[in-house]
Order: sequence, then C-alpha cells, then structure tokens
Amino acid sequence: MEIPHKPNTQKGKEFWYKELEAFQAEIEKLTGNKITAEKLKASIELINNKRKALKRLQDLRAKNPSPISGLDALLIYQISFNDDPVRFTAKVNELCDELEERFRNGIGVTSKDAPRLMISGCPMAIPNWKLHSIAQAAGASVVVEESCVGTRYFTDLVEPKGESLHDLLYAIVEKYSQIPCACFTPNEKRLDSITTLAKQFGVQGVIYYTLQNCHDYNVEGVKVERALKAEGLPMLKIETDYAMGDSEQIKTRVEAFLEIIEGNKPH
Repeated sequence: MEIPHKPNTQKGKEFWYKELEAFQAEIEKLTGNKITAEKLKASIELINNKRKALKRLQDLRAKNPSPISGLDALLIYQISFNDDPVRFTAKVNELCDELEERFRNGIGVTSKDAPRLMISGCPMAIPNWKLHSIAQAAGASVVVEESCVGTRYFTDLVEPKGESLHDLLYAIVEKYSQIPCACFTPNEKRLDSITTLAKQFGVQGVIYYTLQNCHDYNVEGVKVERALKAEGLPMLKIETDYAMGDSEQIKTRVEAFLEIIEGNKPH
C-alpha cells in the first residue's frame, strides 16, 4: 500500500482512504469473501479489544518495580501480530491479573532502584531481542518501547463515527493517521509522545534504536535527542541489525550509559 507522508492533511486522508478501498478490493478478490460493514465492525471491535489488553499490560510496567521484564513484554507485543486475536487477548488479560497480584505482593523483576529505560525507534520483530537482553543483563529495567511494536501499535483505537462501510474504513484511516512514525512529516507528535511516556513511566534514560539503513529514524534521532535534552534525560543512540556480532560493543556502551544514569541520580 502507498501511504501519504502528510497523513493528517485532508488530501493525505483522502489518498489513504482510496488505498484502503483498493486494498479491500484485492482482499475480496484473493479470498472470495465480501467485506461488509457488519463484518468489518466486528473485526474492529476484536482488534480494539486486543489493543486494550496490550495497553493494560503496558500500564502495569509503569509500576516500580515493574512486575514483568521488558524482554518478556517485548515478546508478547511481537506475537500479538501473529497469534489468534481472541485467544491472545484472553491470555494477556489473564497475565495482567497475575501481574497486578504480583505488584500487590511487592514482587518485581528488578530492584526498585534499577535504572528505568525507554527504547525508542525502529520496530523490533521476532527474533530481535538483542538490545533488551543486553540492557537487562546489565541491571536495567526496560519499562516502555516507543515503537510500532510497542506503544504506537496499541495507544489509539479505531473509533467509527457511523455504521456504514465508508464510516468504518475512514475510522481506520483516522486511527493510522495518528501514529507518529518517522516516515511522516511533520512529526512533532512523536517528540511529545516520547517526553510524555518518559514522565509516565519514570524513565531515567532513553536508548534510541535504529536498524542499519533506516534513514528516517536516523535523521529524526537528532530531533529526539534535543527534545530529551530539554527534559534533562540522557539518550544513547544504537545503530545495529539482527546479527549478534556487535553484542559486546553494544554491551560496553549500554553499561557506560547506565553509569551516566547512576551518576545523574540525586545523592
């Protein structure tokens, strides 16, 4: 699908709506199934419920100490794109019940004084667990991912303003127009999102993660670093790929970054 680079303009939304109509026609042709307003409404509700469960899980990570590790949460976010949505939503809500009980009992995955990190930038698809694993092994608590496999995926819901197929498709356009992806411009909402999440989750440092050759995120990292600096938050920029060859180098840099965070804490 073609996407507009200025999705919040009227022209951008009209362009995106036409792409959705073309996508609908291709899906109907490929599957032989007619997409009706009734079926689409049910599917929107299904995925909205999944997003609500993921948002519930994310909010629990704001607690200190966090009742679930960043690596485990990342894996849950990753499989949300592949698992059966009904089963997945039920199991995530069951997990959240368990995590709430753990927090009430004072059980966390790290100590309360563990450095709290946000990882921001490119999405991390399976089997991309390298950075989380390194950060956790170094003693940090990764409490939030500002990425499309993270808060950008489930923060906003699809909210139709009518019952027709047009209304439902346009609601999808509206939802995806709100995602602050680096491929969109202007993208001030992303800077606001990062600083807001940092406050909400008690973040003490941000690791800005980019995949090699992902130039949109590399360029935008400059603006993100300025915004974080204005908030008094240190940022470490990591450019890597899925291979493990640079793990030791990243480990050294992350450990040095955590020392900076420790040095910034009031004594």
